[in-house]
Order: sequence, then structure tokens, then C-alpha cells
Amino acid sequence: MESSETEPAAENPEPGETFEMPRDGGNEGPIVVANEFADVVVRKVMTRNGVRLELWSPRRGTCIRFDAVALDVLSYQEPEFITDLLSRTPGA
Repeated sequence: MESSETEPAAENPEPGETFEMPRDGGNEGPIVVANEFADVVVRKVMTRNGVRLELWSPRRGTCIRFDAVALDVLSYQEPEFITDLLSRTPGA
């Protein structure tokens, strides 16, 4: 896919920049993110403890749910943190 000016940048927003929330509350159904190495199904779920973002890996058969605090923590991690996670062997 060619890059275009309409694609969102994978960078931090400029100071004071705001993002528009989806008007439907983001309830349009699951999102599938996939490539040749992995596929993940992402969906918003209601639990008795509130809203969670659920990540399910059909290939691995694993699933995890994150609350707003956990997602916020991920948002300010350095890229090296993710690189370190990718270097680990699942299940080890």
C-alpha cells in the first residue's frame, strides 16, 4: 500500500493537538490486524468492571483484555520496550 497524506502518522501528536472520538462510540465490530507473521482480532467488550479492549490471537489461541490504565501505560512506552517484547519466546 502506498503512503498517502490521509493515512494517520505513527507519531506522537503535536502539543495541543486533539483527536476526534468516533461518534458511534467505536462499536462497529471487531477490527482484524494481520500480516504474514500474525493476525489479531481487536474488539471493545463490556465487563462487570467496565470497558476493556480485547486482543485475540487466533493463531496462538490466546486472548487478553486491557483497561484504560493499561492502554495508557502502553501509549508512553519507548519503541525499545516493544522490541524487547518481540524478542521473547511466547510461552517460555
